[in-house]
Amino acid sequence: MRLLIHGSETAFHIQQFLPLMEILDEDEDAEYLFFHSTGDLPLQPRNPLMHRLRDLLWDRFGYSRNNFSHVDWYWIWKERGSGPVRLEVPHESWDEPCSALKGHIPWKPDIVLGTTPHEGHMRYQMIPWASGLGIPVLSIDHGAPMVPHYFGGYRGSMMGCSANAVWGEVAKRINVGYGAPEQGQVITGSPTIDGIMGLAGRDDPSIRKILLMTTHREPLKSALDRIAADVVERYLGREGFEVVVKPHPVEIRNGTVMEFPEGVRIISDQGQLNDAIGSAHCIISPTSSVLVPALALGIPFIDIMQPGSGLADEAELVALSEGVGRVTFSPEQMGDVIEGRVSTNLEECRSAFESLGYRSDGKNGKRVLSLAAHLASGLPPEEWGDPFA
Repeated sequence: MRLLIHGSETAFHIQQFLPLMEILDEDEDAEYLFFHSTGDLPLQPRNPLMHRLRDLLWDRFGYSRNNFSHVDWYWIWKERGSGPVRLEVPHESWDEPCSALKGHIPWKPDIVLGTTPHEGHMRYQMIPWASGLGIPVLSIDHGAPMVPHYFGGYRGSMMGCSANAVWGEVAKRINVGYGAPEQGQVITGSPTIDGIMGLAGRDDPSIRKILLMTTHREPLKSALDRIAADVVERYLGREGFEVVVKPHPVEIRNGTVMEFPEGVRIISDQGQLNDAIGSAHCIISPTSSVLVPALALGIPFIDIMQPGSGLADEAELVALSEGVGRVTFSPEQMGDVIEGRVSTNLEECRSAFESLGYRSDGKNGKRVLSLAAHLASGLPPEEWGDPFA
């Protein structure tokens, strides 16, 4: 099976693909071409007028200008019988035309994998190119929704993909609720979980690492910045504690990360996130996909999105509380959680994880590749079965 893997224009999406490539790298017969932007690229036209024009042309004619430029991307190429090689430019031997990439690739792929079918180059160039050639496209869901959100309507469309590999039963139900075909939502678990589980417990357990996950969306950003300031004041420099901050990639890109004093460990490299989660004593964050690995590892999760907080629509906050409130803590419990006076109920965490994240056995990447091979063989997604169940 020859895989063409679209890594996207956003740095943090690479965590979906690293476990897959590790599996493929160990297989002498595997062939793949992975490509990813060298830095964050705009997913939409920055000019509002051009944005509206792009949408008009796409909606009416299915056309969007291809702004792909080789200088903004790198490639990882694995040939059969060889190991992976990173390339900064396409290899001169490639002779298979690919209009989406404005050049050539080594061969016609059996399947295309990606994680952003709703936006950017994947949506407007790669999927139409693959569909035109009859190449199946498998989307690896980039996150695990807990409840339906007002901005989640895109989840109701397959965006031209043959199947969508989802994190768990809850994500599948939400996507179907938006209108996505049930047979196209296939539960595989997330490869991201594989990477995190392999890193858990490697650090000094006597140091309680407090992981703060910041966000760029208001009013969540201001609320979390206030909590972060409180955590820094109470625990920075205190023996037995370490304050770790993972800024949201959009905050880094926009330069809106709050100032932190010396001694706070700032994770700016997305590749360090899995390690930070795996070694955390507790996580402070809005409800997000980070909750899923926290549940798998039994890490206390302090959720700032509480009913009555005003941080989202109240009905949404109540739904979140009803869904995950039993396995998360409120900001009022922060001191007790950080200082170890309360902890998680591991049985409750496991139960919640199984519906949100499916499996933590280190085989989600293999499940995704098994589904990819199934689709590449021309079989419908609903006939795939988990070979590791």
